Amino acid sequence: MFTFRGWNIRTISLTLLCLLTFAATVVAQVDRATLNGTITDASGAVVPKARVELVSQTTGLHRETVTGSRGAYEVPALPIGAYTVTISMGGFKPVVIKDVEFAVGQARTIDAVLLVGAQAEVVEVRALEAVNRSTAEVGVAIESEQIKDIPLDGRNWAGLMALAPGAINAGNTDEQHAIRFNGKSLDDENYAFDGIDASGVQESAQKADVRLNISLDSVAEFRVSTSNYTAESGAAGGAQINIVSKTGTNSLHGSAFEFVRNDMFDAKTYFDNSPLPPLRMNQFGGSLGGPIAKKRTFLFINYEGLRQSLGDTQSAAVVPNAAERALIIATSPAVAPLVNAYPKGVKPNTADTTGLTDLTAPSGTDSTHEDYGMARIDHKFNDSTSLYVRGNIDKAFQQSPADSAGALNLTDVTAENFVIALQKVFSERLINEAKFGVNRSVWTPVVKGSLPISLSVGGFDGLTGSSKQEEAGTTFSWIDNLTLVRGRNTFKFGVDIRRIRLNNSGNAITTSSITYDTPGDFQHNLASGLSEDIGMGLMGMRRTFYMAYAQDEIKLTPNLTLNAGLRYEFYSVMHEVQGRSLTVSAACGGFCPEGAPFYKPQYHDFGPRLGLNWAPSVFRGKTVIRTGFGMYYGANQNDDFSDPTESVPPRYSATTNLKSNPPVQLFYGYDLSKPVNGVPTLSPKAIDFNRKDGYYENWDFNLQQQLPFSFVGQVGYVGSQGHRLFSKTTANGFLPGTNIRPIPSLSSYGLKSNEGNSNFNALQVSLQRRFQNGFLWQTQYMWSHAITDASIGAGEAVGVENNSCLRCDRSSTNQDVRHTFTTNAVYQLPFGHGGHLLTDGLAAKIVGGWALSGILSARTGLPVNITVSRAGSQMLDGITSGQRPNLVPGVSIYPAGGSTLQQWFNPTAFAAPLPGTWGNEPRYIGVGHGNYEIDTALSKRIAVSEHAGMTFRAEAFNLFNHPMFASPSASVGTVKQDKAGNWFIQPNAKFGQVTSILNSGVTGYGTPRRLQLSLRIDF
Repeated sequence: MFTFRGWNIRTISLTLLCLLTFAATVVAQVDRATLNGTITDASGAVVPKARVELVSQTTGLHRETVTGSRGAYEVPALPIGAYTVTISMGGFKPVVIKDVEFAVGQARTIDAVLLVGAQAEVVEVRALEAVNRSTAEVGVAIESEQIKDIPLDGRNWAGLMALAPGAINAGNTDEQHAIRFNGKSLDDENYAFDGIDASGVQESAQKADVRLNISLDSVAEFRVSTSNYTAESGAAGGAQINIVSKTGTNSLHGSAFEFVRNDMFDAKTYFDNSPLPPLRMNQFGGSLGGPIAKKRTFLFINYEGLRQSLGDTQSAAVVPNAAERALIIATSPAVAPLVNAYPKGVKPNTADTTGLTDLTAPSGTDSTHEDYGMARIDHKFNDSTSLYVRGNIDKAFQQSPADSAGALNLTDVTAENFVIALQKVFSERLINEAKFGVNRSVWTPVVKGSLPISLSVGGFDGLTGSSKQEEAGTTFSWIDNLTLVRGRNTFKFGVDIRRIRLNNSGNAITTSSITYDTPGDFQHNLASGLSEDIGMGLMGMRRTFYMAYAQDEIKLTPNLTLNAGLRYEFYSVMHEVQGRSLTVSAACGGFCPEGAPFYKPQYHDFGPRLGLNWAPSVFRGKTVIRTGFGMYYGANQNDDFSDPTESVPPRYSATTNLKSNPPVQLFYGYDLSKPVNGVPTLSPKAIDFNRKDGYYENWDFNLQQQLPFSFVGQVGYVGSQGHRLFSKTTANGFLPGTNIRPIPSLSSYGLKSNEGNSNFNALQVSLQRRFQNGFLWQTQYMWSHAITDASIGAGEAVGVENNSCLRCDRSSTNQDVRHTFTTNAVYQLPFGHGGHLLTDGLAAKIVGGWALSGILSARTGLPVNITVSRAGSQMLDGITSGQRPNLVPGVSIYPAGGSTLQQWFNPTAFAAPLPGTWGNEPRYIGVGHGNYEIDTALSKRIAVSEHAGMTFRAEAFNLFNHPMFASPSASVGTVKQDKAGNWFIQPNAKFGQVTSILNSGVTGYGTPRRLQLSLRIDF
C-alpha cells in the first residue's frame, strides 16, 4: 500500500502550493483534445468575432471562444467525450453540430459556413469523420467501443496496442513485454495514465505479468502515438501510450461482470498430446459512476478481481530411496539436513540400475490472486475551474513450483498510480493545467526452498535453495501545462519534473549452493564446489528528470498548419543515496573510489519538432498531406543504471573447489573469505563512464483521405535513425595473444554503454472508421525494415561477436518483421430496439441485440541469430559469447526443398571459423515461421429496461487453432578440432528444428485456441 513514508510537511506543502498557484507557470495535455477551425460566410469571406460554444453531453461542461480576425478559432484542453457545438453570429443562422466525439490526443477541425438569416433559424449539421488537419503525428486512438467489445485474452488493455500503426507483436503472455513500435525497443516506450507516468519504474514495461495494473473497465480511451508527436510528449524515443480514465456523468450508470475460462474449452498445443492441466480462471468486478452533485461533482469507481489456478505439469523427481538415505546419514551425519530435505519417493526408479533412487509423484499449481481498484472524483467549481483526483491500486500474488522437489516461487506485486489535477480557464484564450502524480511499483520474488542453500548431487534431482529479491520504485511527477491562443498562433508551454526513487536488492539475502559429483561423494561428504552470492539488503538509487517544452501551432492559412516546437530534457546521473556504489574502470585499475559518479551527465538534450499539415482547398478539406521531423531523446530503463550498486563487495558471486580437502562440516554461512581452495573471483557490472543519452531522428510523409461511409484512409512513409543507442559488450577480455587482462584482479564483465546506431524505414497503410451507427473498422498494414549494430534495448540485449568491432554486428534487428497486418471490427447487427430492421415484437427480442467483433493479426517471421559454441582458447580475447559460424559460399541457409518444422535451416551452409578469427555470418540472417491469429467475440444483449440490460458473450482466441510456431533452434553446434588438425562443427542434433509454439502460457497472443464466456449486467 502506498504510504507517505519519507515525506515531510515541507514536501507536502510545496506540492499543494504548486497545484494551486502554478497557473502562471508553464505533463503536456496529451490526455485532452482540441477543436479548431475557420468560420466563413456563403461568399467564402472569413467571419471574425463569431461565437463558438461547446457543451459536454455527459457532464454539462461549457466552453466557448470567438473567432479571430482571420475567422479562425481554437478550443484547447477539452476533456474527451461527446459535445454539442454551436456556432453563431448576429445576422446569421446559428449552426448546431451534435454528437461531436473527441478522442484522446485528438486535434479535430470543424469549419462552418454561416448563412444569412434570423437567429431562430437553426441549421443542424451532422459531424463527419474528420481527417487530421492539425499535426503530422502518426498514431491512433483506441476508443471506448474497441475497449469494451474487442476480444482480449486475459482482459489486458495493453493487447490493444497491437492495433496501432507500426506495432509488431512478438507474442507473449504479457503484451507490455511483446509489442514494439517502428523498429524500436520496449525501453523506448512511454506510458502515461491521465498524463502521469505509468511505466514500470524499474523498466518501461511492468516488471511482472500483472494483467490488471489498469483495468479495462476503468479506461475511457487511450492513444498510441508512434511517430512525430509534438514537443508536448517525451521522456522516450519510441511510442507514447496515453491512457485516460473514465469519469462519472450526470446520469447514474454501473456494471457487474464475470469472465470464465476452463481447460475443457481449450485446445492442446501442436507438439503436446498429453492431457491439458486443469485450469480455472475467473475475472470479475463492477463499476459505478454518476453525480454527487448534478453538473458539478462526479464519481467513478471500479473494481476487478482475477483468480487463476493452473495445474503444473512437473516431471517426477529422482530422489534417494530409504536405504540410500540411511547409508548416507550413517556414513556422514553432517549431511543429514540435506538428505532429509529430499521428498520421499513413491515408487522405485526402474531406469536406475544402481537401485539407489525412487521417483516422486509431483503435483503443483500455478496460481494468481489479483485485485484492482480505481476511484476518480471530478469537481467543477465553475466553467473556468475544475479539479479531479484519481487513484488506482493493483495487488497481485503469484505462486508456482520452483522445482520437482517442493520448492515454491512466491511473488508479490503492487502497482499504484495517483494523480490530482487542477485546470483553470483564465479566458477563452488562456488555459493552465497543473498536476501532481505518484507512480509506484513493488516487486518481491521469493523462492521458498526446502533448504537455505541449493543442493546439486549427481544422479539425484537438485534442491532449490531459498532466495529473495526486492524492488520498490516510486516516481513523483510535478507537471504544469499552459496554452495561449493568440491570433493564428496556439502557444503551449510545459514542464515535467520526475523524481525517481529505487530501493532495490538484487539479492536481499545471502544464497549458497553446494555440489557433489556422485552419490558416493555425497555419502562421504566430499563436495566438489561451494558457491556463495552475498547480499547486502536494499540499496537506494535516486534520479531526477527535468523536462520542458515550447510548442507553437501556426495557422498559416485556413488549410495550412505549421507545428514548431522544442523540447529539452535533462536526466540526472543515477546515484546511491548513501554513496555505497562502486564503479569499475580500467582508468582506476579496477574499482574506483566508493561513491564515484557512475557516468558523466549530459546537458544538451534539445529535441526540435517540426510538422506541416496541408489540406489543399481544391479537395474541400477531404484530403490532407502531412510531413514532419523530430529529435526524440530517451532515458533508457532505470534498471540500466543500478549496476554499480551490484558491484559493491561483498555483493559478489564466489566459487571454490572443496573436493580435494577435508569433508565440509559447515554448510550454512561457510566463510568464503578464507576459501579452502583457490581465491573467489569477482565479476562486477559496469557502465561506460563516457556514455551519452540516446536519441532518434524521426520523419514521416503521409496522405490522409476522407472516404465514403465515414472511412478515413491513410498511406505514408515513416522513417527513423537512432544514435547512441543502448549496447552491451563484454569488457576486460584477454589482450590479444596473451592471457593477461587489462584489469588482472577481475574476470571479464558486462559493460553497458550507448554506442549503437539504427535505421528504420516503413510503408504504412491504414483504413479506419470510428464507431458510428453500430459499426467500427480499423485496418493497419506495414512493410518495414529495421537495422541496428546494437541491441534494441537492455531487456533484449544480444551478445556482441567481436567486442572490438560493434559495427561488424550491423544487421536486421531481432524484431525486424517485414510484413505486419491487423484488422479489427465491431458490428452491432441492425435488428431490434435501436436498429433499422425488425424493431418490434417477438422477432426484435430474438434477433435484436446481437454483436460481432474480432481481430485478425498476421505477420511474417522473426529474425533468427544462428550461432556456434566456441572455447575461449579459440578466441583472441577469450570471450565466447555471441559467436557465429562462417558461411559456405554459394550454399543457401535454407534446404533446397524448402523449410520444414524438422529442418528449417540447411546445416551444410555453415562452417567452423579458424582460431583467432570471428565467423563471417551476419547477425540475424535467418527468418522464422510467419504467424496469423483470428480472435472473435459474439454477444447478445437482453434489455431489461430502457437503460439496463444483460449481455452474454462468447469469445474465441485463435479461433481456427492455427499453430503459432516459435523460431527454430539456432545453435549449429560446437567448434571442434579433429586428430588431423582440421576444424569442424560438431552438429547440434536439434539445429533448425521447430519444437515449440510462440506462447504456451494461459493468455496472450500466440496460444492454441482458448474459449471464454462472460456475463455483464449494466445500467
